[in-house]
Amino acid sequence: MIRRLVAHRTGEPTDVLSVAELPDDPPPGPGEVRLAVHAVGLNFLDVSLCRGEYPVRPDPPMTPGVEAAGRVVAAGEGVAHLLGQEVLACPALPRGALGSTVTVDAAVVVPRPPTVDPVTAAALPVTYQTAWFALERAGVTAGQTVLVHAGAGGVGIAVTQLAVARGARVLATAGGPAKTAVCREQGAAVAVDYTTEDFVAAVRDATDGDGVDVVVDPVGGDILARSLDCLAFEGRLVTVGAAGGPPPPVDPARLIAANASLVGLSWGSRYPWRRAPEVRAAYQALFDLYAAGAVRPPVSRVVSLEQAPAALAELAARRTIGKIIVRVEEREQP
Repeated sequence: MIRRLVAHRTGEPTDVLSVAELPDDPPPGPGEVRLAVHAVGLNFLDVSLCRGEYPVRPDPPMTPGVEAAGRVVAAGEGVAHLLGQEVLACPALPRGALGSTVTVDAAVVVPRPPTVDPVTAAALPVTYQTAWFALERAGVTAGQTVLVHAGAGGVGIAVTQLAVARGARVLATAGGPAKTAVCREQGAAVAVDYTTEDFVAAVRDATDGDGVDVVVDPVGGDILARSLDCLAFEGRLVTVGAAGGPPPPVDPARLIAANASLVGLSWGSRYPWRRAPEVRAAYQALFDLYAAGAVRPPVSRVVSLEQAPAALAELAARRTIGKIIVRVEEREQP
């Protein structure tokens, strides 16, 4: 028997998630491995999964958790060489990572360097890969200016660190003085408190009226539409989430008038499978940047499996800073 966090219906995390004792999965099939899960990163997409609002909508019962660090304790045909390795993985839904074990496609497994502990590693897959490919898709280079919303959140901090590592200037928005302070600590040249300032005016002022080359937006809602007014000539807006709700329709005439581009990015739903070589190369770059001190995963709190629903509720209410990691107690494996 194993412990697993399960949602038996859709709704808010604290209403629908509970820890259950369940039989373990069948032995891994060809090309699959089973992990003893050590740590799992929480993301807003886990909230969306519980609510039934994520683009990939598995039917209940469902276990969230899409970024995990663990040890391979069983391996199917063709992947026995992974047995015993410490790895990172992005499980496929509805069997997410928030449990004692999880069976995953070996194609989405990446060895974890011994210099990266499991809690730190669990903060890397979704947030940093999303940030990495957002900057890639936007073609960010040294000397350009990047605006990131929710700059004190997991994706926001990752975007800031990676953009600074590329030599870009970062502007960030966040709610309240504590969060704007975090943005500055992570390398943002300008941090705008959207609860007291008009971020569009602040961005225009900070760029001498030119606007920014790139906006990375994990918030959505009316923030996305207003972000179009922050773009410079041939600017790019990369939307990576909708924590603030669905955005209003965007008039293509606004993009045409600004010679702007609107780019959608959902890393977890496609990239590990459709862009596996590029994802592995990004992991190696992230490990190298971590070793160099340029990437510093912002783990603010470590919680238990039982505490995960409440932590997701805090994340949904945008009361968190950085990443919350769930540490899963490892049990003896056969």
